[in-house]
Amino acid sequence: MPPRPVALLLTAAALSGAAGTQAGSWRPVPGAPGVELDLASLQQQRTRALAWVRWWGRSALVPELAAAPRLRIHRTAVRVEFDCAGRTVRGLAARAYDGNGTLVFLTGLPGPATPVRGPELEWTYDAVCEAARTGGRG
Repeated sequence: MPPRPVALLLTAAALSGAAGTQAGSWRPVPGAPGVELDLASLQQQRTRALAWVRWWGRSALVPELAAAPRLRIHRTAVRVEFDCAGRTVRGLAARAYDGNGTLVFLTGLPGPATPVRGPELEWTYDAVCEAARTGGRG
């Protein structure tokens, strides 16, 4: 398949999967200022928990944003997959917005699984995995 249709399919998948990022059920992540979890997007698949997480500024889970320093990123929403048994995280899709709320970056390419490190990501891991364990009631 030529590269262009693949890119269009990935973009369509990212758009459909991220449709709820603006009007979701966003809740602050305790211990991680500036990070919010969309409880309405939470899914559990065995030991894995998937959800949309929103950061103010650039998320380290989206390395492509580091390659685009001229983009003025105000907020980033990332579809994350946490392995709650293996303590790893991977970004599945991402959207970045400027200060006016305009979409300035979009990707549907999953990143590699990496260990959960750093206080902000550790608190987010705890919140997502606990919410998955309790069915979103935690």
